[in-house]
Amino acid sequence: MIEIEVTEEDKIHAKNQIKEFENTEAGKWRYKGVEAWRGIVCEMVVSRWLEQNYNVEKVAKGLDTSGIVDEYDLLINGKKVEIKSATKNYFRSLMPKIHDVDSQPKDIYIGAKYNEEVEPNKVYIIGYIKLGDIPQYPVRQNKGAPYYDIPLTALKALDNSTFD
Repeated sequence: MIEIEVTEEDKIHAKNQIKEFENTEAGKWRYKGVEAWRGIVCEMVVSRWLEQNYNVEKVAKGLDTSGIVDEYDLLINGKKVEIKSATKNYFRSLMPKIHDVDSQPKDIYIGAKYNEEVEPNKVYIIGYIKLGDIPQYPVRQNKGAPYYDIPLTALKALDNSTFD
């Protein structure tokens, strides 16, 4: 597991992205009562770490306010990469929506977790899962769209061959 410290600048940037998104048509119905900014923080700090350690061809930009669904968060060695986050320290799963996995599949999903219980806050890069391994996990549905329930313990640690 890789540990990254969260700065106040990271939090401010993410919260500003959420505010901007809430002013879009798609953003009017999302994020009520949810601290979604933590997912943005995870995406940005994990993206920075990956840039420092791998051949990143396209970097993550955070929350998109254009209304155009992006194809992926990052491109590494020609692989489409998505960063998924558990936004509270006690969360134990990643929950990629089935629709998103089917309609915009990524080659590799990186799992991160936000720890709000320590000061300064931290983001942990837990590991990764490849697209072909996702359908073996149970499908669940709570309040929104159905999703795959992937335990963080199922993720493989990043290594030199992750993006081959």
